[in-house]
Amino acid sequence: MIRHRPLRTLLAALAVVLPRRLRRFVHVRLLGYELAPTATIGHSLVDVDRLVMGEHARIGHLVVMRGCELVRMGERADVGLLIWVNSVRRSAGFFGGVEDRRPELIMGDHSMITAVHLIDACDLVELGDYACLAGFGSIVQTHAADLEAMAQDSKPVRIGDYSMVSTHCLLLPGAEVPARSIVAAGSTVSRPLKEGSHVFAGYPARVAKAIDPEMPFFTRTSSILR
Repeated sequence: MIRHRPLRTLLAALAVVLPRRLRRFVHVRLLGYELAPTATIGHSLVDVDRLVMGEHARIGHLVVMRGCELVRMGERADVGLLIWVNSVRRSAGFFGGVEDRRPELIMGDHSMITAVHLIDACDLVELGDYACLAGFGSIVQTHAADLEAMAQDSKPVRIGDYSMVSTHCLLLPGAEVPARSIVAAGSTVSRPLKEGSHVFAGYPARVAKAIDPEMPFFTRTSSILR
C-alpha cells in the first residue's frame, strides 16, 4: 500500500477514469482500501486514509470524498450521485482546541445518502442502520467558528437508526436525529432532538407530530429505492 499522500491523491484521481477492474486494483492494491468482494465504487474521487466497505456497499458516480481519516460503510450502505464529502485531517493543524475530533463518515447497514448532498465531515458524521439522508440538496456541517475563542470548533452529527432527513435540510454541528424519526423538508437541526418517533419540522426543527414507530418504513428489512 502506498502511503505517500500526494501520490495517493494522484492515484485516487487517476482511478476516476479507469475501467472497473483497474479502478478496483488501484483502490485495493495501491491505496489499501478494504472492499468486500461485492462492494463497488463508480467513477468517483475517493481520497481518504482508510475506506472499509461491507458486502454490496456502493459508492456511485461523480462522488468526491476527500480528507477523511476513515470512511466505513456497512452492508448495502449506499452513497448515490454527486455527493461531496469534505474533511480536514487532524494532522493539518486546524481545530487546535478540539482534542477528540474524529474526521470520519460512518454508515450503518442499509443506510443511504441519495444525491446532490454536501457533507462536512471535519468531525464525525454517523448514519445508523437503515438511516437515510434523502432527497436532494441537504447540507451536513460539523464545524463552525467560535468567535469568542477566535478558533474553529467542531461537533459530531448523528442520524439515528431508521431515521430519514428529507430534501433541502441543514444539519448543524451537534445535530442529532433520534431513531425512527423524520426531519421534514427544508428544516434546520441545530441540537440533539430528544423525542424519538416524531416528525420534526421548521427552523429550528421542533416536534410537528408523533408517528407510529411500528410503521413499515421503520420496520423494513431491506433498503428503500432498490
